[in-house]
Amino acid sequence: MQSEEEEFSRPEILVAAVIYLLTHYARTGCPRLAVCISRHMQCLATHPAAPAVVRDTCAGLHGAWSEAAVGSEQRRVPVH
Repeated sequence: MQSEEEEFSRPEILVAAVIYLLTHYARTGCPRLAVCISRHMQCLATHPAAPAVVRDTCAGLHGAWSEAAVGSEQRRVPVH
């Protein structure tokens, strides 16, 4: 029997979470969601049980989502 931590770190659960976060980011553009997406991509990129195609894709997209998170946050800060 898997522990709760092992259960929630299964690659397919992380992929489902990323899809959920991407959908809500598309609706809101919330920079906090971009940060969460970036972190999930990073987890999947290094996950030993994730298929190689998922690891490679997430490794390539992690940087773009990190930049999106920073860019979104900078656009939200009013300049005085």
